[in-house]
Parts: sequence; structure tokens; C-alpha cells
Amino acid sequence: MDGRTPKKLYMQIADDMRRMIEQGLFQPGEKLPTLQALAEQFGCSRATVREALGALRGQGLVEFRHGNGTYVRTASVEMWMQPLDAAILLGLDEVRDLIELQTAVLAGIAHAAAKRRGGSDYSALARALFELESSGRHSEHRIASELHFYSVLAECAANRVLENAFRVLQEALRSSLRVLNPKLDLGLRTCRSIYDAVQMERPDLAREVVYAYGEELLRAMQLKKRTPKSAF
Repeated sequence: MDGRTPKKLYMQIADDMRRMIEQGLFQPGEKLPTLQALAEQFGCSRATVREALGALRGQGLVEFRHGNGTYVRTASVEMWMQPLDAAILLGLDEVRDLIELQTAVLAGIAHAAAKRRGGSDYSALARALFELESSGRHSEHRIASELHFYSVLAECAANRVLENAFRVLQEALRSSLRVLNPKLDLGLRTCRSIYDAVQMERPDLAREVVYAYGEELLRAMQLKKRTPKSAF
């Protein structure tokens, strides 16, 4: 016994349906089956399904159209800017464009920080890397620590435009990082490599490290969106 309270049935069903959306079994813009059909599928009452759909609506994953049923939401680029995993709803072309933009901004930041390394105190960057190394795997803490490293790196770059661009894209980048498995330590290894390149004052290498990371993000996102699995 772990002492945890079991999830209510409607939340279990909401979780199952969310996974089905993430895995492409329900596509953006697609109309969901009727309440009765979903109740039969999940072996529960229509009222329970209605509660589950309400939870999904609160997460921004579905929308109710009066007199016309429930539909999987089609995300806009603006949705990505919210702290929501809207990446699963965007088309691959939009995902690619956003990740390329995030990568370009981070690459510019890393390049500028390495160029300005001489004579500057980058002890805050070392502390940010240490915090990332100390963070646990499979957690929002790991993602938050990685984002904090990039934030400090942006300050080191001493370029207000790049720093502001990072702040605008921060929540979009958070959604991107959730796609990667923290257990693989790819983000940690990347930040170590960026840190080393900055300390060696090698701006071109710092930029190359970020672009390689961007390619890994794209591959992970494409794999997630193109390999739907059974939700049960």
C-alpha cells in the first residue's frame, strides 16, 4: 500500500482519452464519438464521460460545439505560448517552425555569451549548471533547471533583444523539452557542452552544440507524432 488515494473514474477516463489524443488516435479537429458510444467503450455511465470531457476541456484539449458535439481542439501557434502541452495538437510543419525558431534564438544566445566571455564573471552560469546536474530525472524540476540555465546564459550574452526573445519563447521551449525523456540526459549533456564552449570562448562551437540539440528535438517530436500506439 502506498497510501495514495485512487484516481476517480472520470479522471482515469480523461487520462486515457488524453493519451489517445497524444498518440494520434483522435486527430485535431476530429469529432469525438457520442457520450453513449464513449460510455460503452469505457464501460461507465454517460455522466462519468461528461465529467471526463469537462476535465479535458479544462486542459484545453477539446471544445464543445453547441448542438454539434465535442471536438479535439486544433491548436494555434498562440496556444503553444501558454504553459500547455499544445505541441501534440500542432501540425508537424508548425512544430518544425517553432523548434527552429527556439533553436536559432538559443544558438544566438550561446554564440554571444561565448564571444563576451573574456573579462566577464560567469559564476552564475556555473551555479545554474550545478543546479541542473543536481535536479532529478523525470520531473518538471529537471526541465525548469534547464530553462534556468538558458535564462542565465541569455543574461551572459548581454543582448537585450536575444534575452527578450528567449523570455517570449520560454513556455514554448518548456513544451518542447517535455517531449524528450529527461532520463536520456540529453539536455544536461547539451548544457555541459554549451558551458564548456563558452568557457573556452569558442562561439562557433557553442552555436553548433545548440543546433545539434535542436535537431534532436525535431526528431523526438516527429517520432512522437508519427508513431501512434494503442491507448489500451
